[in-house]
Amino acid sequence: MPSNWAALRLGDVCTKIGSGATPRGGEEAYLKEGPYALIRSQNIHNDGFHHTGLAFISEEQATELANVEVLQGDVLLNITGDSVGRVCEVDPRVLPARVNQHVAIIRPDPNRLDPRFLRYFFAAPETQTTLRSWAGSGGTRNALTKRMIESFDVPAPIEVAEQRFIGHLLGVLDDKIDLNQRMIETLETMAQSVFQSWFVTFTPTRSANRINPSLNCRPSYSQTAGSALNSARFPRGGM
Repeated sequence: MPSNWAALRLGDVCTKIGSGATPRGGEEAYLKEGPYALIRSQNIHNDGFHHTGLAFISEEQATELANVEVLQGDVLLNITGDSVGRVCEVDPRVLPARVNQHVAIIRPDPNRLDPRFLRYFFAAPETQTTLRSWAGSGGTRNALTKRMIESFDVPAPIEVAEQRFIGHLLGVLDDKIDLNQRMIETLETMAQSVFQSWFVTFTPTRSANRINPSLNCRPSYSQTAGSALNSARFPRGGM
């Protein structure tokens, strides 16, 4: 570890570490839309917060879970089940929000530990391996306890400004990767559309025939190719 880094015990540098609960009435009491979001494990992914499956609860239910209010900058960690260890920062667009019992809120003291730096540390492959190992050591079901999280040592620069710089740089790279991925998906969609147009529906040929009626005197590519294949004689057993 560099001389200007230190191992920061999470229990010493966080103002809150804790998980929530299922609101009274269970899933049947969830709302499709409501004043408060309920963040669950399916919303927490290492590549960021996913809105798919986001539940909502009433103000009364949120009041009962007031001790697990999610704030901007909170790091959210899955602590049970097969998705144990998955981590992200909360998307501020879903606030106000609460978490259920499968998600832990980790709220670093911003003067000691930068939240984005912590998120990337937790998402690192080595840390993910450690989290899963710890979760599988206590019983029949994967689970991380509050005590485990509090005891976790995070190697980090002593200067919070340097932590923020590292977190920002990793965030910029993440955004670039995400942009490139979306560009690739767009290009793949365009390529599929062009392929479909030229080689399946033969749209360019049909369009040309409509634009220039004189082209109708010549068979289209699809007609020529079809006739050639139908009239060709191949030896028995195939081509």
